[in-house]
Amino acid sequence: MVKHPAIPRPSYWLVSVAAVLFGTVVVGGQHFHKAGLSLYEICLFPLLFTFLALLPGLLSHRKDLTGLSLSFFAIYGLIGALAELAQFGGVVRGVPVAVTALLLYSQPAWTLLFGKVFLNEPISKPKLFAAVLAVLGVALLVNSDTGTDKYDSKGIISALLGGLFISLWVIWGRKSGIDQRHYVVTTAAWAGFSSLWLVALWPIAVIITSDEKLTRISLVRVFEFWPSLASFALVAGVLPGLLLFKGLQSVSASTAGILLLLEPVSATLLSVALLSQRVNALIVLGGALILLANAAVVAE
Repeated sequence: MVKHPAIPRPSYWLVSVAAVLFGTVVVGGQHFHKAGLSLYEICLFPLLFTFLALLPGLLSHRKDLTGLSLSFFAIYGLIGALAELAQFGGVVRGVPVAVTALLLYSQPAWTLLFGKVFLNEPISKPKLFAAVLAVLGVALLVNSDTGTDKYDSKGIISALLGGLFISLWVIWGRKSGIDQRHYVVTTAAWAGFSSLWLVALWPIAVIITSDEKLTRISLVRVFEFWPSLASFALVAGVLPGLLLFKGLQSVSASTAGILLLLEPVSATLLSVALLSQRVNALIVLGGALILLANAAVVAE
């Protein structure tokens, strides 16, 4: 019988706390959308603040920025940029925060699959059981009647695509941890390269749609909202990013993908507290299944 090395218990806590903090991402996106920021501004500005905050740490560990690492992070940045556009796209299209966050976390199924394909991580029975519980929880939450109008189909598709890209984002973060890149470097490089990709993709976005609510980039907005954008970057980018990538040095991608299901639970509670969104029995049951999925992984 093959014995696998024990994972330090604090690593689970690092990923779990990161998940709770990441619950502020979609809630913050909704706040800035209501304040009048475009999809691109919501995606780009917090990433830039995150990168600038971590730039001193990146420079102190610049030995990790080899030619191979730069290629790796360039791919990671593209994944991050697409994940940002997709996850906030659901909110901008009018899908409620709780539903958007939960659709994003269809990702554990993708992470189990990609973890097997890219990292050769085993799919154990507890992980598979946890993934099934999580998918059931998400299904209940998506079908809950929150008293809103019919969900926008493009917003639903955007959030579901966000789940796929977030899964790849976790996989690449785990690969960086396996390669022993410093977690500060991984966090800063993700934010920096994602920002570059967003800028590079902006002309294509403008060609695809002329809707300024999606593609406008105004520096005036940066100066107007910089205190709240910087605070948002700290709580939703810098702190959870550092915790997650530190945890991913020892926690497998498939396990982290399930532990990160605490994010939609956190986002749902915050949407109730800050945005006065309704919670019913299906939302409670769905959230309970997601928490049970996390417990199953930790128990393993």
